[in-house]
Order: sequence, then structure tokens, then C-alpha cells
Amino acid sequence: MPGIDFDVLRQEITMQQVLDLLQFSPMSRVGDQWHGPCPVHGSSSARSRSFSVNRTHGRYYCHKCHSRGNPLELWAAVHRVSFYDAAIMLCHALGREIPWIHRR
Repeated sequence: MPGIDFDVLRQEITMQQVLDLLQFSPMSRVGDQWHGPCPVHGSSSARSRSFSVNRTHGRYYCHKCHSRGNPLELWAAVHRVSFYDAAIMLCHALGREIPWIHRR
């Protein structure tokens, strides 16, 4: 199984791109800090504010399910797949090439 250059993905895939793919709709916004229902555990209330995301820093945290991380980790958590599979899925969803690492 070929490797994936996760450093490239972390640099090039933004939190905003992942939020757009997940159709995240924040309940409140203060600058780049947004709050709303958690896409990881699937908040039962559309008015929930348990999920906090900072688009500039590319980090998220849910105060209810305690999921946290970067855009790639968010994608993996929402789809309940491995980090490796999440990278492939996310690249396909964004229509971008997978940054494979080819060893000689």
C-alpha cells in the first residue's frame, strides 16, 4: 500500500473546505470562531452550539463528544474511517490528486 504525504494535505486542505463539504451551518460566528451542531456525533438539535471551530487555525472541538483535531481528522471522525481512508475520500471529494509517497 503506497503512503500518503499527510503534510501536504494538512497544508493544502482548509477547514473551510471540509466544513463546506459537510454542509456545516454555524449558529453563531465571532470572526473565524464558529459554533454550531456537531457533525461528528450528530447533534440532535439544529440550534446546538456544542461544536466549536476556528477556521483560521484549522482546529475544531466538540464540548459534548470531545472530538477534536484538524480538517483531515474532522473528516475521518464524521465518516468513521481511518485517517488513511479519510485522506483518500477527502481528496476525491475535493477533486484533487492524492499526494502519494513513492518509495524507490
